[in-house]
Amino acid sequence: MTKKVWIIWAQIIIYYYHPRLIGSWQPISVICYLCGMRAKIRYELYDASKSVEDNAAALGCSVSAVRKFVRKKQIDRQYDVTYIKWKRIHDFCKGHPDASYEKKKEALGYAINTIKKYERLTEEQIYSSIRDTRKVSDFDIRNINSIKSVSSHQDDILRWILHLYNGDKTFDADLTASMLLFYKTIPVPEHLYDKYPQLPQVNDLNEADALPDDSFSSLVYDLPFVISSGASSIIKKRFTHFTSVEELYQANDEMLDRAIRLLRRNGLLVVKTMDVNHGGKQEWVSDYVLTKAKVKGLELLDKFILVAPFKLFNRTHSQHQARKYHSYFFVFRKH
Repeated sequence: MTKKVWIIWAQIIIYYYHPRLIGSWQPISVICYLCGMRAKIRYELYDASKSVEDNAAALGCSVSAVRKFVRKKQIDRQYDVTYIKWKRIHDFCKGHPDASYEKKKEALGYAINTIKKYERLTEEQIYSSIRDTRKVSDFDIRNINSIKSVSSHQDDILRWILHLYNGDKTFDADLTASMLLFYKTIPVPEHLYDKYPQLPQVNDLNEADALPDDSFSSLVYDLPFVISSGASSIIKKRFTHFTSVEELYQANDEMLDRAIRLLRRNGLLVVKTMDVNHGGKQEWVSDYVLTKAKVKGLELLDKFILVAPFKLFNRTHSQHQARKYHSYFFVFRKH
């Protein structure tokens, strides 16, 4: 047989014995050698909790190939193995607080002295004493694509919300569409509204008020957060604002009522909001929205925090409270 035929047969064998390999390749992969033939193996099959030998057996490659992969990807295997051992011991002790050391030894497979040693250690001590920050932890790699409650990019948060709660479909309507800044990476909703439309495809909010009840299955809105009656605010020059605290809360009440009326039963509502400081007083708008939503029968499904990398403020600004560097995305369900 030619070398090409051998390669094809080697790949067929790998697919047969490793059905999980079928599908799209992951960005991170290792080249292993099976009978001298090259074959790609998905990175997600590498398991930090297993020994190098067990990984080689599971991946269908040589031990040296696994070691080469760990070195090439600069994986901090010593930390990963130590952390997994620490977590196993702590999880078992937490679930079996009355277990004797003999029982722990039997269940975990570690020596009693090893168990005692790891019981005394905290997660922070493990990290500070062993973690090589020049390398990457296997847990870091696996967390890259995980959905988190905090992000510095609202595009990520919006995608996560749609994935978790709307079947990866975009919203039916946006009640504060503005300049469509929500839609850099997700599809634009079919129905767009705003109190002050700035784009031709955005309709006046009064048109939404004319719609019948239960018109949409999913809605999103993002009301302004600035309160200013003067002309000096940098943010005011860039964003729509309220002229008083009373107007801010009234707008939040009206928009929440509007969304609930337009939303169908079991519909999804996403609200972006943030707390503000005005006249030296903290206005906890996020708490207000949560309280009102609960009173009106909405269920809070999730809460995401958007962290701003920087804030706009006047150079002469005198600070007396913590500056707000975060906003919220609340995810509600109507019942």
